[in-house]
Amino acid sequence: METGDQLFLLADPPAVRKRAQVRAKKIVSPAGVNPVARVRVNVPVSHLDRDFDYLVPAGIESQCQVGDRVRVRFAGKLADAIVVDRIMVSEFAKLAFIERAVGPALTAETIELVRSVAERYIGMFWDVVRAAVPSKSKAGVAHNIERIVDMAPQEDDPWARYARGSELIFTLRSGDRIRAAWCSAPASSWWQEIAALVDAVRAHDSAAGVIVLVPDASSIERLAAMISDAGIISHHLGQGQRYQNFLEVRSGSAKIVIGTRSAVFAPVHNLKAIIMWDDFNDAYSDPHAPYWDAREVAALRSHQSDCSLIVGGYIRSVVTTSWCESGWCESITAEKSAVEIFRSHVRTLTDTVVERDPYQSRIPRLAWQAIKDSLPAGPVLVSVGRRGYIPAFLCTQCGERAVCACGGPIRFTHADYSQKQAMCGRCGSGGWKCACGGRKIKALAIGAERTAEELGRAFAGTPVLWSQQEHVIANVDGHSRIVVATQGAEPYAKNGFAAVVILDMASHSISLTASESLARRGFSAAVRARVGAPVVLTGDPGSRESQALARWDSPWFAERELADRAQAHLAPSARVALLIGDRNAVMDVASSAQEKVEARLLGPIEGDPSQVFLMVRRAQGKALTEALTYIMRTRSADPKSSFVRIQIDPRDF
Repeated sequence: METGDQLFLLADPPAVRKRAQVRAKKIVSPAGVNPVARVRVNVPVSHLDRDFDYLVPAGIESQCQVGDRVRVRFAGKLADAIVVDRIMVSEFAKLAFIERAVGPALTAETIELVRSVAERYIGMFWDVVRAAVPSKSKAGVAHNIERIVDMAPQEDDPWARYARGSELIFTLRSGDRIRAAWCSAPASSWWQEIAALVDAVRAHDSAAGVIVLVPDASSIERLAAMISDAGIISHHLGQGQRYQNFLEVRSGSAKIVIGTRSAVFAPVHNLKAIIMWDDFNDAYSDPHAPYWDAREVAALRSHQSDCSLIVGGYIRSVVTTSWCESGWCESITAEKSAVEIFRSHVRTLTDTVVERDPYQSRIPRLAWQAIKDSLPAGPVLVSVGRRGYIPAFLCTQCGERAVCACGGPIRFTHADYSQKQAMCGRCGSGGWKCACGGRKIKALAIGAERTAEELGRAFAGTPVLWSQQEHVIANVDGHSRIVVATQGAEPYAKNGFAAVVILDMASHSISLTASESLARRGFSAAVRARVGAPVVLTGDPGSRESQALARWDSPWFAERELADRAQAHLAPSARVALLIGDRNAVMDVASSAQEKVEARLLGPIEGDPSQVFLMVRRAQGKALTEALTYIMRTRSADPKSSFVRIQIDPRDF
């Protein structure tokens, strides 16, 4: 019987049979309304990072709306794509059909946000999508967020201790848009303040959407105890659970979102406010291309969506200070009465105190006395600069870092060190002597473990805990105990700590943000003290960081930091592009960019790979990104070009 099919032998291999079979062509009709979908395909090269047109099959028309993820055939292979528009007619005559629909992803609002972020950071559309949309996967174990018990007493109005706090709450309750930056008042609880902000936004409109950004999982847990009906989007969740939460937000079931940096892209319906806590935290910088910053994305989304933006932290960051000085953002600070109470209980190493105490003391007598006097009243917090034992030393005579003649660090063979045990950690030689002639040294920074040992011996019978990155203690009760903690791992105590001792309030780092980071460490520890508790600072009392903390005036500190950076033409007064790669390649990109925009060149910094900085006035920032985008797309089309990585406005360098 003739069938019209090509015959093949039964002994032929499957591949031959497959070629011999005549496939029946599937007849697909396009959708009746707006049959053309404009999609952004997931491609690996930047010169193809643009929109392409495909036909929408009638059977899956409802699943190929703007923002949905689909699969298309591109360059002979199936690839992921996002529908960014639906149109009636394409300028191209012959179009392929979309293969199948995958599921919801972006919304019309977040599509524009993703486009803007990719443009600002010289990245590709899908690189930002991967951060904004969780992977659709059934893998991953669901993670239930533990709700940390609030250790601070509940306040009727936590914003009453702020000079313009009542005005801020009234504006949000009225439904008006506001952009504000606040820095913590003494003895305050940031999670209670954020919960009050969310309540104020929803008081005017119960269907209002709110995004709350926090830096880590412990912050989510603490805040989730205050806002029980919030959806959580965080990389700490299992992949399947995160995607499920994402779908609930996109469908409108969850109106409030609490999450880490990627939650800034959450497809919240009727978005009215974005609230961000601890904006200085490095966790908000995405480590993957295109290296976007959640603080800048939040500001961009606030502008595009015309919603409120309230940014807070233990200190006023330099970036938010620049927002306030430009008039784009309002400043919220603590009431004078709350600050005066704090000031009256601050103790610093004045000249008189230093004269009474040996200069080589690890922990000054002032700190010992504060701990001894406060322990009967409750727990005492001791903040140290870093973990470990004794990381580095200084010459007591000139204050310079103690290093060997070969450049190696000084080390000691025993914890209870003395000058006889000093050895070079690189060449092993002993008998260290400073260039000034001095032979005595002191610890530059005392690690948490060494400090805990010393305090344990001095206060025998008193429990000593230490909290650090590997083992973070979230809360402690009100019993007498000493807690030694590193930055970011400080716990909260029931009713606050009876005393706070801040060691090593000095920095020898050449980092751009070193001073700002040191100030944040001091404020984040001091805010945990109860009202009227002593706070001891063991650093240079004349330093800018110590002065700001002793007066509880971080805006004063940030304004001076901003002025110094402006004078040196550094960010945020300038826009910066960091180029990383082969030396010839980065210099070629930098030279091409300088032909298009007037930019200052710093570098190259030799190494493997090499680094180059391009700096322009802030007004020329867009011109710089446009020039670099054009250059990188041109290089992408040339297979002989070496890869160059670009970071726009890195937080530190």
